[in-house]
Amino acid sequence: MRSFMINLLTGKLKNSTTNTTTKEFTIYNYDILYERLKLVSYMLIFTYPIFFIVDFFLLTNLANPTYKVVLAGVHLSGLVISVIFLMIYCSGKKVFKTRTVNSYILLYLLIGAISSINSQLLTGNIYAYLIIIFGVAVIFPVPPKHLVLSYSAIHGLFVIGLILIAPNNYSLLMKLINSTGAVVVSYMIVLTFYAFRKNDFLNRLKLRKNEESFRRLFHMNPSPLILAKRSNGEILLMNHQAITYYHLDPSQTDANFLFQNLQEKIDILTRLEEQKVIKSYVTEQQITADTRKWSMLQFEMVDYLDENCILIGTTDITAMKEKEEELSKYASIDMLTGVRNRRSGIELLQKRLSDAPAAEEFILCYIDINDLKKANDNYGHSTGDDLIKTCCKTINKHIDEKDVLFRLGGDEFIILFFQKQMAAVHQVWSNISMDFQFMNETGQKPYQISASHGYYHHKPGTVISLEEILELADQEMYKNKQGKTMGTRTCPT
Repeated sequence: MRSFMINLLTGKLKNSTTNTTTKEFTIYNYDILYERLKLVSYMLIFTYPIFFIVDFFLLTNLANPTYKVVLAGVHLSGLVISVIFLMIYCSGKKVFKTRTVNSYILLYLLIGAISSINSQLLTGNIYAYLIIIFGVAVIFPVPPKHLVLSYSAIHGLFVIGLILIAPNNYSLLMKLINSTGAVVVSYMIVLTFYAFRKNDFLNRLKLRKNEESFRRLFHMNPSPLILAKRSNGEILLMNHQAITYYHLDPSQTDANFLFQNLQEKIDILTRLEEQKVIKSYVTEQQITADTRKWSMLQFEMVDYLDENCILIGTTDITAMKEKEEELSKYASIDMLTGVRNRRSGIELLQKRLSDAPAAEEFILCYIDINDLKKANDNYGHSTGDDLIKTCCKTINKHIDEKDVLFRLGGDEFIILFFQKQMAAVHQVWSNISMDFQFMNETGQKPYQISASHGYYHHKPGTVISLEEILELADQEMYKNKQGKTMGTRTCPT
């Protein structure tokens, strides 16, 4: 029982939808036919002067006055009904378009039938009737069930009139056959044109509903969405989330702000032509003068309103990127001193060596903090840690931003000096040593602060391993620690 009720209700809803759609198409179709009727009326009015010349000048000496009178009456009737329609049309009064169009079609068919019957008095042809029949089929494809009544009534009158006025011979039989065949063919044309127009209307109605659904879902989507033309980047749709995320004016018409530069735009469009979809495209975007965000973009080629468009979805991953950077920082920073750790420093040094032949010249300073064990034994490990941090803080104060300090392990550190000559490096270390000495003399710490160091001067083009560089600098550092003459290892030429 429940299934039966559901099916019944579903059937009623479908029938209701179908009836509504049919009614919408009928209104749409008769609106078009009403406009076409206006054009036909103008045509008849403008061609009437020609009919007038034919009726009252060219046919003046016609032997059969009946033909002339009927023909003039037909032409005048066409003029009158056209003028009446245009007066109704221009008045703007509300009319029943269905009845008006059907009535005028019936009158035109009647005029054609009378003209052809009248032609039997002079020319013996039925061309006027055939022209009107096919003209109505092509110009006024009304619902076939309405037209079949008009065709049946008018053709019946035409056949009766033809039999009454035409001689009873084979010519009459041929005309009856030909005219009936013309009516049937004309009706088939109406069926075809009407079905085509209805299907076209239903397809466009479906397309419009799909567009409305697309727009509704587009604006309901919680993510920022932008729909832009493929050809010129003109924005067709933009939801509220996109306006808020990108701090846009609702009147924004150009989607090029999504790309960092022209080359990026060209690369993305080229990939889209090949792949149709680009997923998880991560980029950093300048939202405002003071705001930058990390965004993950999704690009997809879509057709919208017969336009080749790009649908762009945005996911804010700024928080995730910041967390990632924070984790990366923790993974590359020595937690005690705040400088780079061994892994990060060695990776940087290895990269500098592997950049040949564009490798950059640098000076490596190998540092070992003196008497760390004594500080630990006399004052505890926390004081030993303080010694290490004090040394790092002092060193960082004297090196440039482009120079790099990292902890190699325990009390050993490395400074990488870039874009400096050896004299400048010696001066930096001299300043560091003076700071250490000042702290010792002023008793700022319970321990004495000093460090041993050794240099390695690397020049591009030298074939040497990372381990060899560290070993050479370490040897120089031990010479300094043991109080021997300080030397500098330089890469062999």
